Amino acid sequence: MCMKTNKFVILLLLVVFCRCANDKITDDGSVVEVDENELSLTISSGACFPEVDGKYVYPVMPGTEEWNQAKYPDNPIRFCQLPDTILKSISTLCLIDALIHAPLFSGMYLLSGDASALKWHSHYELFNSASELFQREDAANLLVAYYKFARLDCVAPDFNVCSEYEKMMGLEILFTKQEMLDQMDHDKKKEAVAALLAKHKQYPAHINGIFSMVYLMFADKYASIVKYSQNHPEEFQWIYSGFFPSSKQQDDVDLIVAFASNFINDIN
Repeated sequence: MCMKTNKFVILLLLVVFCRCANDKITDDGSVVEVDENELSLTISSGACFPEVDGKYVYPVMPGTEEWNQAKYPDNPIRFCQLPDTILKSISTLCLIDALIHAPLFSGMYLLSGDASALKWHSHYELFNSASELFQREDAANLLVAYYKFARLDCVAPDFNVCSEYEKMMGLEILFTKQEMLDQMDHDKKKEAVAALLAKHKQYPAHINGIFSMVYLMFADKYASIVKYSQNHPEEFQWIYSGFFPSSKQQDDVDLIVAFASNFINDIN
């Protein structure tokens, strides 16, 4: 069960200036230059994700009478879609938030027990918020910003029993989507890898972000990861697909972590 506490609330102000050449995110993640609007995020102790100003709240949720009465072909997935008028007007930051909080976004039964990147890619297709997100020009920039504010302590130390952790997994796998990778230059990929690596180092049992690091480094044609893929094609394909051979999992994790540390420091 996810344990929640709300002893304190930190108000984080994002000052944003979209599509500027010198867009930056500070080391502590407190200031993000990404849009012309001022957006506030509120993050509570024990919460996984920030509260986004203007967030979308789904009107029909699991357990309600309307949800329970929905049957095939009029199935509950329709309650997971954003109305067309909102879909095109909602901010990209709120779009990310709406996707991961969509009913049915989490729940491994939907993924048939397979949490690989490719399975998540197929899962995203169920939600119009994801389709819209992948068309937004600022999607990758704001994905990095949103992810920096996400917290793993809400589900640690047991990562396997909480739907919030599944949402975290789905958030991290967004970094493996080609639409996101295509938007990121070298520095932005470094920033994303650094954010993923920081969370892994904080909670080493959390390894799902490792796969996203591999995608980011490989997309950047980082020499060490490219060489590894050439010298160990079968093992690399397993990792790229979202799996670690059980007998070598810790060795592989340690290797990717070492690659990531060198990558963000521009060491080949």
